[in-house]
Amino acid sequence: MNKGKNKNRTSTREILRMVAGIRKSFLPLMILEQMLSCAILFLNIIVGAMILDGVAEALITDSAMESTEQRLVGQAVGLVLLNMVLALCRWGLNKWLIILRRGIDDGIRKQISEKCLTLDYQILERKDTLDYIEKASEGSQTNGGITGYCSAISGIFGNIVSIIYSVILMSRFFMSRGGGKEDGLADFASSFLAGLLMLLLIGTAVLFRFLISRRAQRMQYQAYEDNLQVNRRYGVYFMFLSEYKPGKQVRIYDMVQLILHGFGEMSGRLRKKQEEVVRKEAWLSAVTEVVMGSLLLICYGFVGIKAVSGAISIGEVSLYVGVLTSFSNNMSEFFGAFNWLQVMNQYMGNYTSLMSLENEKYEGTIPVEKRLDNEYELEFKNVSFHYPNSEDLVLKNITAKIHVGRKMAIVGKNGSGKSTFIKLLCRLYDPTEGEILLNGIDIRKYDYDEYRQIFGVVFQDFQLFSFPISQNVAASVEYEEEKVWSALRQAGMEGRVKEMEDGIRTVIYNQADEGVEISGGEAQKLAIARALYRDAPVVILDEPTAALDPVSELEIYGRFDEMVEHKTAIYISHRMSSCRFCENILVFDKGNITQMGSHDTLVESEGLYRDLWEAQAQYYQS
Repeated sequence: MNKGKNKNRTSTREILRMVAGIRKSFLPLMILEQMLSCAILFLNIIVGAMILDGVAEALITDSAMESTEQRLVGQAVGLVLLNMVLALCRWGLNKWLIILRRGIDDGIRKQISEKCLTLDYQILERKDTLDYIEKASEGSQTNGGITGYCSAISGIFGNIVSIIYSVILMSRFFMSRGGGKEDGLADFASSFLAGLLMLLLIGTAVLFRFLISRRAQRMQYQAYEDNLQVNRRYGVYFMFLSEYKPGKQVRIYDMVQLILHGFGEMSGRLRKKQEEVVRKEAWLSAVTEVVMGSLLLICYGFVGIKAVSGAISIGEVSLYVGVLTSFSNNMSEFFGAFNWLQVMNQYMGNYTSLMSLENEKYEGTIPVEKRLDNEYELEFKNVSFHYPNSEDLVLKNITAKIHVGRKMAIVGKNGSGKSTFIKLLCRLYDPTEGEILLNGIDIRKYDYDEYRQIFGVVFQDFQLFSFPISQNVAASVEYEEEKVWSALRQAGMEGRVKEMEDGIRTVIYNQADEGVEISGGEAQKLAIARALYRDAPVVILDEPTAALDPVSELEIYGRFDEMVEHKTAIYISHRMSSCRFCENILVFDKGNITQMGSHDTLVESEGLYRDLWEAQAQYYQS
């Protein structure tokens, strides 16, 4: 793998660059929302203190009562109106941010999906890649995901502004002197030493909370790592509960208890780990609250002493209590958020590691010659292959030519290397040794997008999607209607589709609204139609009639000549009857080509082909 494999964390700059690539305005708007919150908080603290001082003044003195009342009413009305304006602005901003958050989350999911869809197949199949995908999907959504990460960044900006403003306001508090009363405690409360001690206490409490927060966040991340495999298995069991396709097997074999047992076991393991983390976090939280509560108590006492000594007014009591509380909370939140970002960098590192994976397949540049006569020759030359993370050769020194315009069959027992041969031919993998040639040139030197266009393939484990039939056949949003119908006609599916209310626009499967269920044989015919629609010069059919009834199978084979006229056709089949239609047959056994020739030649020779033919002869001999 590349350098991304060893990278288990990412930087804040990388994440913010990624977010800006999706929506540049998101983080600035979140910071603006934090600034509005700070403005509302300090507006209420400051103006509230002014109103309290005005009320106290009005109670103490009777002079200018009317003007004082007017000033108080004006301050109160101004405070309410300004609060309303700021609150409305914040409300509107919050609603807009909700929409932007959804867009960011959708953008991240789209990026993960696009990355997975464009990775080399040989990389996608690896276990470590699948782990990256799992971690990236969960990590990009854990603890609020990337939008939560941006919230923490904007929160830090808000904390910094609040801390600066709190320090400015508190400077008056520590410089204020007593009102002339002789009191040792009051004098001490107004001294520089007391102010320094107060700041030291706040700093110690904040540092303690920071260390506790860091420990809690590390516990959460470790639990996330420990539960990754359990979460994956839990998701598999949950799929059985919500997906309808496995429902037949569940009911026929009465697998309810088996599935519920597995579901309960996985959920129990998750719950046990979660309870363990919650217990530890509860203890850490309790200790933190005791420390922070004690700090607030000291702060309130400190302010009270200053108030009793006459150093500050009643309104200032409210002001400084609010400011000290805000300062303490913002310092704690700042360091807590900073620490949380460090942990989140590990979560997000899984995402950036996935996104940094690079394709290993050599990207050739030679264009594939477009030939009206489909004169293409494919050749395997001393090809050997083993899958990643395994040294066991699946194919061993394979040499064979695929002749243009001829039909070839590939037969052999399960696990003999037939499907791997096709994967290499389609360049889903590159050979471990040897080379594959197209018209005498190594296929790795061709432009990959152009090279794959020469193949129309129906894999044994083909997939159809809950899309309209037309899009399934065309493998595209855009399609030629006549061409779709022609492919369906050749595959023997035209009549069935015409019976459907929406014809080729019918959505298949019940994953979509009003989806139509189709049989396995019908699905296989649609997969064959998809291969034919591509009109590629090489058609590959892996077990093309496995799900078809005998009549449909005979119908398909009867039209194969028409379907693949002037094309190269390669059939992989366990049904030896299909081999009679082919000019050349390759017999695979344990990764080797052990026999090669026509049906008549091979059936008359000693070997695996005749053994397979005779084993099935009773089913198709006339």
